[in-house]
Amino acid sequence: MEQLSMVIGLLVAHLLGDFYFQPTRWVESRNTKHLQSPALYLHALLHGVLALITLFAVSVFTTKEAGMADIDIAALLMVAGGVLISHFVIDAIKSYAGSTTLAFAVDQAAHIGVIVILWAMLTNQVGALFKQLLLVNHQHLALLLAYLIILKPTSIFIKQLLSPWSKELDEHAKPKTTSPLVQLPIQNTLAMAGQRIGYLERLLILTFVLLNQFAAIGFLLAAKSIFRFGDLTKSEDKKLTEYVLLGTLTSVVITLAVGLTARWFVGKI
Repeated sequence: MEQLSMVIGLLVAHLLGDFYFQPTRWVESRNTKHLQSPALYLHALLHGVLALITLFAVSVFTTKEAGMADIDIAALLMVAGGVLISHFVIDAIKSYAGSTTLAFAVDQAAHIGVIVILWAMLTNQVGALFKQLLLVNHQHLALLLAYLIILKPTSIFIKQLLSPWSKELDEHAKPKTTSPLVQLPIQNTLAMAGQRIGYLERLLILTFVLLNQFAAIGFLLAAKSIFRFGDLTKSEDKKLTEYVLLGTLTSVVITLAVGLTARWFVGKI
């Protein structure tokens, strides 16, 4: 329990340092001044201090005698130093990458990965950690394949399938007095938002299928229908209704098929 408490405590400290104790001005300063920003150094120092406090507190509360003699202060300082240095390096690199979703995801994954590795070194769990990584088998790969299929490949397939309706709707909705060049950025943004909604919808449906929670899928589709009901009933052009229904049903059918196939494969082998 002490080992798990340490890694959970380090992750809590990371979340506090990155999202609760970090002022917005620090982020802005780091993204504009990069290595010349004092905020970058203060932020890394904050994470090092939080990690040290967390490790010391967990060690005290989980040690039977709760005595200083049972706590390896040097090891705790090394781990906290590792958190400090790694956070500085990762955030310095991210400051040049810009504020994108991909940069944010890679940044957080790198921080969490370093924390897990440092924890494994502190608790002598490096061998066990590698053993867990080696336990990846065909079932895990099948699930990974299922999730990959229902994201971008399915999105491209649905886009191609609906392309005849998309062109009709775009022509119908195009303003008569406004240049198309003015509408293009907005249309692109809305298309990207619709794609992200489709991703989330299929991720949830596939997860519900794998968990055998088909009732939750019905709830999800009902909730989506309620949100779209006003748009569809107020639209004089029923092509929009057909477009939305066809896209939704295609997305659901593909995700259900992929999910059921993955469940069959995992359960069969």
